[in-house]
Amino acid sequence: MVRFRVVKGSHLLLGVAAVALALVVCLLAFRLFAAEDGGTGAVPTGGAAVEQDVEEAGTARAVFASSAGSPGIEITVLDAVEGQAPTTENELLDETVPPLELAAPQEPAVSPAEAAPRVLIYHTHTHEAYEPTESDPYEALEAWRTADEEHSVVRVGEELAKLLRAQGCEVVHDTTDHELDDLSTAYVRSEATLLTYEEPFDLYIDLHRDAYVEGVGENALHADGVDYAKLMMLIGRGDNFQVKPHFEENYAFARALTDALNEGTPGICRDVLVKTNRYNQHIGVYSILVEVGNNRNTLTEALNSMRPLSEAIAELMTRE
Repeated sequence: MVRFRVVKGSHLLLGVAAVALALVVCLLAFRLFAAEDGGTGAVPTGGAAVEQDVEEAGTARAVFASSAGSPGIEITVLDAVEGQAPTTENELLDETVPPLELAAPQEPAVSPAEAAPRVLIYHTHTHEAYEPTESDPYEALEAWRTADEEHSVVRVGEELAKLLRAQGCEVVHDTTDHELDDLSTAYVRSEATLLTYEEPFDLYIDLHRDAYVEGVGENALHADGVDYAKLMMLIGRGDNFQVKPHFEENYAFARALTDALNEGTPGICRDVLVKTNRYNQHIGVYSILVEVGNNRNTLTEALNSMRPLSEAIAELMTRE
């Protein structure tokens, strides 16, 4: 037998009202808890994940990410905290934008240093390494990454530092490990390192190893009996930051450096790449990110490229 229960209209209305009131109370309690505790929540929207972090100061930060690993991932930061970089900057995935088109007379001139140029070399992605060889293997943390500074991009930075010193530059090579166990927040840690230096430098170089992408052309350049890893300058616009990078100055320097490199060793440097993030390039003029080859290059090829790079830098920074 099926029994039906009849509920009076007044009772039904009271029940609905009670449920609605409970929902409102729960919502208010949740928002109060989130504001006090800095909690996070994730809400899907338009096929993308939106992650909201509530900072202690009450500033919300939203990160819009497409499917993991897909090219062209776009990272957007809303109401960024003054001077704070987003934790998810990644030069391999950040949005690429058209390069700045400036008429030659309007392009900022590269100003040489008044005395011996002061150069800081550091590595946001400290563990980046190259294609291992039988004659020169290394212990890998994962594919093409190692904590062994003799085989990572740190070794390449040391070679550049040595050659720049020989060119008359005053060089600090900071080998602080900014990756640790969280690659996604490396730029936050490298910014903290940069802020420990009280005196400014004439040139800040964040030295990286790029990732191989099929179809971009040859990895190496063979010239005058030497195999060089190809180079590339990356400059950020800092679209979503309150504290912007020195974009026009940095871009002009990167273009001038690219031209000087290709004039001395034709074909060694790719065109300047411009992206939306800032890569700590707000720290001072001039600040550049240099990609030295990719994971299909050998360490030897990367080291070979430091001589033309050092000569081009010295030419720009010390010319009269």
